[in-house]
Amino acid sequence: MALYQDINKQNLKSAYSGYFIPAIIIVGIIISLILVSFGKEKSEFPEFITDAFTFTAWVNQGEDYLKEHYRWITRLIASYVKAGYFMFEDFLIDSSWVFIAALLVIPSLAFGGIRLAIFMLLGTLYWGMVGLWESAMETLALMGLSVFLSVAVGVILGVFCALSDRFERGMKPVLDTMQVMPAFVYLIPAMFFFGIGGAPAILATMIYSMPPIIRLTNLGIRQVPDQTIESATSFGSSKSQVLFKVQIPLALPSIMMGVNQTIMMALALVVLATFIGAQGLGSEIWVAIRKLDVGAAMEGGLCVLLMAIMFDRFSKAFSKESVTLPADSQKFYLLPQTLDIYPIARLFEKPFHYIHFIFAFIFSGIVRIFSYCLEQALSVLNKNLAVSVSQFLNLHYFFITGILILVGINLYDTHIMAIGTFPESWNLSIRDEIASGVKALTVNPTFISITKAIRSSVVIYLLRPLDMYLTYLPYWFTIGTLVLISWASVGFRFAITTLVLLIFIGACGIWIEAMITLSSVLISVLLCFVIGVPIGIIASYNPRFKAVNEVVLDAMQTLPYFCYLIPVLMFFGGGAFSALLATIIYSIPPIIRLTVLGLSQVSVTYSEVSTSFGGSLIQTLRKVKFPLAVPSLVMGFNQTVMMAFAMQIVTPLIGGKGLGLEVFNGLARSDTGRSLAAGIGICLLAMIIDRISLAWTKKQRDALGI
Repeated sequence: MALYQDINKQNLKSAYSGYFIPAIIIVGIIISLILVSFGKEKSEFPEFITDAFTFTAWVNQGEDYLKEHYRWITRLIASYVKAGYFMFEDFLIDSSWVFIAALLVIPSLAFGGIRLAIFMLLGTLYWGMVGLWESAMETLALMGLSVFLSVAVGVILGVFCALSDRFERGMKPVLDTMQVMPAFVYLIPAMFFFGIGGAPAILATMIYSMPPIIRLTNLGIRQVPDQTIESATSFGSSKSQVLFKVQIPLALPSIMMGVNQTIMMALALVVLATFIGAQGLGSEIWVAIRKLDVGAAMEGGLCVLLMAIMFDRFSKAFSKESVTLPADSQKFYLLPQTLDIYPIARLFEKPFHYIHFIFAFIFSGIVRIFSYCLEQALSVLNKNLAVSVSQFLNLHYFFITGILILVGINLYDTHIMAIGTFPESWNLSIRDEIASGVKALTVNPTFISITKAIRSSVVIYLLRPLDMYLTYLPYWFTIGTLVLISWASVGFRFAITTLVLLIFIGACGIWIEAMITLSSVLISVLLCFVIGVPIGIIASYNPRFKAVNEVVLDAMQTLPYFCYLIPVLMFFGGGAFSALLATIIYSIPPIIRLTVLGLSQVSVTYSEVSTSFGGSLIQTLRKVKFPLAVPSLVMGFNQTVMMAFAMQIVTPLIGGKGLGLEVFNGLARSDTGRSLAAGIGICLLAMIIDRISLAWTKKQRDALGI
């Protein structure tokens, strides 16, 4: 009887919650619409609050104080970084293009095979053929030094996080803040403390791209089994020996994945660094955008895209463990290994097999002769050392041969015949063709009518109404709503935090701009769901479409977001719609990927049971697979929102408004406080929605028992 009563109470509670929450939402919407309809002006924070809370003035005063008393420290740091950057840049620019190409191709051939080597060679040739060789070298110098410093500092901090729980707890909120902070915001303090040029760009990029390497180093070391550590300790190993000889080597795959993410983030920011005086491909793209030269902008954008894909593939190949093929399988050098079952594919790969054998024989022979001579010379001093060195050289014959080739190219360029820079006769300009194609398309009546219809529909029926709704809605109602949502989803403490953060945004005098940014993000995310979820559903059911989709998404996620402005500007011009469209294109990959992942992870048993009871494909998807995939969809929502907020910082370049525009206006007026306040505002809004969505995801997982 008692059990029956408990069940009834639980059912009543569930029914009450099921009706109560939608009722609260409906009542809230009705009240907000009434408030907006009676509002005659945009909702501004009270002047007595904004006048008293002069955050921008405090920042500017603090900046002046630091410049006056401590600028010599920042200038000293900048001078050392600048010296290293100039040295690396001069090395890349002054070296022959053949040497740089070989420097990229040979390691790719060693770790990634002939396919990666060919791709690296073609990408390198493209930089030179479009006349952007020097700009590409400048970008490589910025990215290379930034990644080196990020990895050097990040690995050390990651090791400290792994060894100390207290240090990890202290670093976690710092890393969370760093990862939701828009990239462009890092450039503001870097510029005012370290000046303009390559040095502040490197330091800003270093800080921005450091979180992944810290997190993944910490994760990799913590995932080392306790039994392994205990075994090493039982054999008399000290803590340092366990760390350097056991934990770090076993954590190397995770650390290399962190290096991969660091490279991608560094490349994204060094392109933006053109706004603080850094040279490179970003500067070329920005100049082309200002001149509305879509052909030149596309050439530069393709250079950045190729660079991102090249280093992404190389870092993944470097960290990938070697795969042992079955005994009856032939190693494919160019084609995918899955084609091993086709005789024509085996026949095509046969010459590459012989070529590889010949080169391996030649390279190993050269190294054997070299190692023998070196062994005889070293044996005079230490015979054991001579044997060890000889064995090492013979074992790594490909690596040694690569070094010899690079040395040979350098000696030939220096003492025999100067190879020089990339030949101008190898010109491959595509800017005229792109410009003419875009012009022909943009004057086409059909294309114009379609783009105008899309633009006007989105602006009139979505963007403008939501902008007016959020900006005319009283600030206290918006704050109260977000606080209640935070309370219901996360808890009381975060509700108080949300209240403080929103009051901070309003007190800085950027409430309306914050609402415009929030409006743009919400509409972008909505359209990402409308477009991305169906694509994810199709990809989960169609393997062929999924394969093509993965390639497209990989390219989209490796492309720095600065480059998304180019195609949008080409076809739609500037304005709020273009900014919205660029945000959608940049933010849509996570929701597509996680929709595919969520639906694919649903057990086949559930689908078979649904089908056996007469459920159609649509019914199975709607009533079985979709509810079980909700946690992945919510995680996709979280990632999409974060990327949409990150994009807001650059959309003002093509007509976007909101907090991003305030950042640019502050930079133009040398108002550091205003720029920083707007950047922090984007960060705070992103943090609030991030915590709410993560809490929602956790509740959905708990409800499903995941």
